[in-house]
Amino acid sequence: MDRCRSIRRALFLPLALCLFLLAPACGFAMGEARGGAEPPPSGSLSVSFIDVGQGDGVLVQAGGTSHLIDAGNTEEGPNVVDFLRSRGVRALDGIIVSNPDADHIGGFLDVLDAFPVETVYISGDEKGTLTYNSFLRGVRSEGSKVQQVRTGYLMDWGGVRVDVIGPPTDAEGGLFSETNDNSVALLLTYGSARILLAGDAEAKEEEYMASGSYTGPLSLLKVTHHGSSTSSTPLFLNRFPPKVAVIQVGADNSYGHPTPETLDRLRRTGAEVFRNDEHGDVIVTIKDEQLDVAVTKGFQARAEKLPLSPANLSGFHR
Repeated sequence: MDRCRSIRRALFLPLALCLFLLAPACGFAMGEARGGAEPPPSGSLSVSFIDVGQGDGVLVQAGGTSHLIDAGNTEEGPNVVDFLRSRGVRALDGIIVSNPDADHIGGFLDVLDAFPVETVYISGDEKGTLTYNSFLRGVRSEGSKVQQVRTGYLMDWGGVRVDVIGPPTDAEGGLFSETNDNSVALLLTYGSARILLAGDAEAKEEEYMASGSYTGPLSLLKVTHHGSSTSSTPLFLNRFPPKVAVIQVGADNSYGHPTPETLDRLRRTGAEVFRNDEHGDVIVTIKDEQLDVAVTKGFQARAEKLPLSPANLSGFHR
């Protein structure tokens, strides 16, 4: 594990971007931070985008429950475990495998060793790699329940409604041919806040979601597939326009993520964009219809109040 990351968290000084979620299409203003590298405040929903380099790792905490969506590559396992402990996690109610690629599941072995895990959620799109087979052995050793989830599956995470909105069910034609398009896509609803976490979904799954009944403005979007050019299509962003978008991406990665095309499409929606490579861990806390974003590095902003009008969101400056 990179020692600098442990030091970074110890010296965590959150800066916050506060959004008033009084309606699905609302504006935001700067304000005091809540949440950080410590347990989240009571009565809140916390969504932490862990800096796992070129991979995914998202911790969702609400109502005394903790769920981990992906855990980065194998070498990121200790980093993920440290982060979970810093957030007060002692056990996980569930882990979600958005897809079986190594940059999503590699770190789970350390997580399974460190914490009791009640349920493991998968799409059913299995991958016969050494990393995935090792993960399955770890799940069996843990004794966790395994639950396959597809569109229409509904969960409650400590008062947060969680709808699975992808991949398709067998009745709808079943899984797509590409693993990325079979990512488990979760729509979280908490008060007026809507949060979409859809793994590495690319154009086919995005079109599927955009044609469904769950469309509408988002308070928060995890940008699909690390900001690749084959994701965040104009149709998808038109049907799910976000106020805040987070890109899980590693610095100087060989894929060129996020691509300039994707960043341009996100700017056109008016979204405020955060990136793990530039901002470190990105921790979103929703409490009392207010949304705060705290980061661990690199964010410079001035305090500025804005009208509650989507047209004026571009007036915010870093």
